[in-house]
Amino acid sequence: MSAGHAAAQAQRTAEVIGTVHGRPVRRDRLDRRLAALRNGPGAAALPVAGSGEGRQLVRWTAHVLFTEELCAGLARRAGVDTGAAPPPLDALGAVQLGSVNAAAWRSHPAVGALFTAFAGAVARRPAPVAPAVRRWRLAVAEGATPQAAAGARPASIGWTTLADLPLALADAARPLAPGEHSAPVYAAGTWHVVHAVEVADAPLTAPGPDRPDPTVLVAFARRLDLERARSVRPAPGFEHPGDPAQPDNTHRH
Repeated sequence: MSAGHAAAQAQRTAEVIGTVHGRPVRRDRLDRRLAALRNGPGAAALPVAGSGEGRQLVRWTAHVLFTEELCAGLARRAGVDTGAAPPPLDALGAVQLGSVNAAAWRSHPAVGALFTAFAGAVARRPAPVAPAVRRWRLAVAEGATPQAAAGARPASIGWTTLADLPLALADAARPLAPGEHSAPVYAAGTWHVVHAVEVADAPLTAPGPDRPDPTVLVAFARRLDLERARSVRPAPGFEHPGDPAQPDNTHRH
């Protein structure tokens, strides 16, 4: 049996998709979430169930559930109030946070609440002295594979500095002139193609009160990575989509 067939069988037969803080995450939760995706407005863009990309979608969705459960547990332990609405997450913030974390932010209040508590405890970096910085107006296309990202419709993330992007995306954007786009690049658990719309030098302004600080978003994403490594144990077939050991991962060094 090939590794891909073994992964498919594991995904079909597992009753528990993994544990978070030692507590099992049941398969029926994943089935409900996948059904909602496949019956939702973006269903036409989803990969075929049972294909390699389809198995990656199953893994990605499982890790969204793991992240929700992880943040809910951390919020309970820290006594964080999850009742208040978190700051809205725009397209740039979603890129900075990573696709799994961004999806969990939008689907479970504990993620944004934990971020708000985290942000209050993190010292902000002082504003740069330079009067102006190079800024890019970018659009980013995402996909589970390089081919999917190359064929996806790019979504605008607005104006940003390269310092506010994940390192791989910043490196991809740096040489681009307006109208150009990068080759597919892997970052934050998925593939991206970066499209440069406009480049300009402009004063650097602090983020407004209606959006999260990008520096803190990146730090929060790293914190979640550490917490996942400590507390999340995926079952076979439900490894992280970017795990190089699983057979459907197309990201190879």
